Amino acid sequence: MAASTPAVVAPPSRQAQHEAIARVAQAQSATRSTFTNGVSVHRMQQSVSFSNLRAILQAAVGQQHRCFVGTVDGNITVSVNFNYERSDGSSSAPTSRKRKVDPHEEPVEAAAERVRRGLTDPADVTEDMLEGAKQALLAMLRHLRGSESETPVESWGLAYKKPESPQNANGSVPSSGAQRPRLIISARLTPGVAVPLHYLFQALGVRCTADGMLTTQDSTSLATGFNLPLSEQARAAESHGQRALTLFATVSRS
Repeated sequence: MAASTPAVVAPPSRQAQHEAIARVAQAQSATRSTFTNGVSVHRMQQSVSFSNLRAILQAAVGQQHRCFVGTVDGNITVSVNFNYERSDGSSSAPTSRKRKVDPHEEPVEAAAERVRRGLTDPADVTEDMLEGAKQALLAMLRHLRGSESETPVESWGLAYKKPESPQNANGSVPSSGAQRPRLIISARLTPGVAVPLHYLFQALGVRCTADGMLTTQDSTSLATGFNLPLSEQARAAESHGQRALTLFATVSRS
């Protein structure tokens, strides 16, 4: 008796995948979802948490490397571009035997040192936390690129914030334990650049993705210490209706 051949299960169509992603996006506060020319697009609210973004990313089964976040017409948009293929040379450059001077190392170390000097109690921020913050910042600055290989980080910061009120920076009520002083990475991302979500989370690392968000709120209206500048080109883009994304990531203690 001949052995039976296992049935081949066809992968879900792009339309079916879009609909599945849209259901998750709606549960994560998306205000509108569309599917056009092979691109599944989900318009989000003014601020979106890392947990919202992670849920949408996980829903894009097999398409995580084609999932992007950015701004379109001033709104935060998460998209899955089924047509996208990353060029071979965009992910990393050949490694030279001679170590080149990294322009990011000194300012990142200086930012960590400013935090150390500002601590009233060294137990508030551990060396492990500072090391995790430095690694995340260096990974974003060195390796994070947009869908067209753009450098998306316009400016960044590292701040030690003692709790000033029972609210988070986005106005929400914090979870239990959030009154502990926090070490926070911030970054301003170029308006209109599509940033790959998978690589953004990969750059930040586990320690810096448990609690965070992206927002289009004007950084001048946010808490003191988070007024991050934009380049002249990015300011021009904002004057034409685009918006920069501001990232906040709390560095966890473990």
